[in-house]
Amino acid sequence: MNTKICFLGGGNMAKAMISGLVKSNFNPTNITVIDRNLDKLKILSNKYGVEVSKPLSDAIAESDIIVLAIKPQQMGELIKSIKEYVSGTQLIISVAAGIQIGVYTKLFGKEVALARVIPNTPSSLGYGATGIYFNENVDSKQRNIVMDVMSAMGIIVVVDNEDKIDVVAACASSAPAYYLQFMEHMVKAAVKNGLAEDQASILVIQSCLGAAQMALNSGDSIETLRKNVTSKKGITAEALKVFEDFGLEVIVDKAIKANIRRSQELTKEFGEAL
Repeated sequence: MNTKICFLGGGNMAKAMISGLVKSNFNPTNITVIDRNLDKLKILSNKYGVEVSKPLSDAIAESDIIVLAIKPQQMGELIKSIKEYVSGTQLIISVAAGIQIGVYTKLFGKEVALARVIPNTPSSLGYGATGIYFNENVDSKQRNIVMDVMSAMGIIVVVDNEDKIDVVAACASSAPAYYLQFMEHMVKAAVKNGLAEDQASILVIQSCLGAAQMALNSGDSIETLRKNVTSKKGITAEALKVFEDFGLEVIVDKAIKANIRRSQELTKEFGEAL
């Protein structure tokens, strides 16, 4: 693939995406990163071999894909600084939560081919889960390029409604933190009950990995798998009953709704700030 990609922003999500691309044999010399933080650029250049020294105008003009990998609050200023260099043939990818397509059109002052892409940090290892929404200006060739690029980092799901991107963010982009917090509490509980922390950690991590592999490879639903490993009146059932009694399903539902609500708040806040 000779696609040239310019990342505007060299933070954690850009790093995860670059790492995933390079691991999938994407040519690092076709990746340019622009960031005000010179230390970040040096680290990315040394670790991945990406280009970090091009002027902004050249980096954008030479790229097929421009990735807006910055915080939502910085988006207005960034787009003002680049819009004169963006042509109608380029594809814009935004990984920012809470900013809808209409806002980008207003900021650029013209119609652009744009994809909202919501990856997660395991993309750096090739185990990402990414949601994508394309606006009507993205042609079939550009769609295929984006899907090829993002597939190099893990699985992808294309949604047909922009509002669904907020749900993707809640159940995929943020999900690693949920699982890690649950694992953290499991380790702490095991330590309280006598296991060494290193033993507890490896047991919890491997069990989580094993459960994920079962869900991916068995062909059965997650619910069926859970029932299959839960013997009636057994030790697993006893633990799951505690989860049920304390309302785990309600807690998860409220957490997902809170995540979606925050995305919607960001959308409103950003729109009002323009």
